[in-house]
Amino acid sequence: MLPLYTARLVLRTFTEADIDIFVAYRNDPDIARYQSWETYSYTEARTLLENQQDQQPGTPGQWYQIAIANQAGNQFIGDCALHIHSHEPRQATIGITLGQSSQGQGFAREALTKLFDHLFNHTPIHRITADVDPRNTSSWTLLEKLGMRREGHLVKSLWFKGDWVDEYLYAILREEWQDL
Repeated sequence: MLPLYTARLVLRTFTEADIDIFVAYRNDPDIARYQSWETYSYTEARTLLENQQDQQPGTPGQWYQIAIANQAGNQFIGDCALHIHSHEPRQATIGITLGQSSQGQGFAREALTKLFDHLFNHTPIHRITADVDPRNTSSWTLLEKLGMRREGHLVKSLWFKGDWVDEYLYAILREEWQDL
């Protein structure tokens, strides 16, 4: 599956050279605000890298972190999470995180467009979903620009960092993506 190339980016496996930038943006409070972590250590990053070396992207039941890098210089800028559902391997859930210096430049949309194209055109994936905190306007706006539809608004459904928070649920079907 990897690498995947766009006009400006390469979606690829993580390398040892990515760890410093990965740990830095995962420890940025503005990045971590809507994520499951508060801080992220070098040990956690190295463990992720080691675990992923034995894993294939698209394995049902497992989350896989795809590194996003600029093609020019292969500079790591963020990551995309991919989870193929174990109970229904024709469905996937995605997430994306970019360092602050790479936000607002269309990289997230470019990376997810390539990933969606690959999943819908080269795998049996029928449906891709994402969930997002409604306060994270940038993320749900991105999902809507990708053609995903908001299927639900769950009110105070998630205990998150010491409080009950809402979730927006998004999805897109293969035929919807191909009609865009």
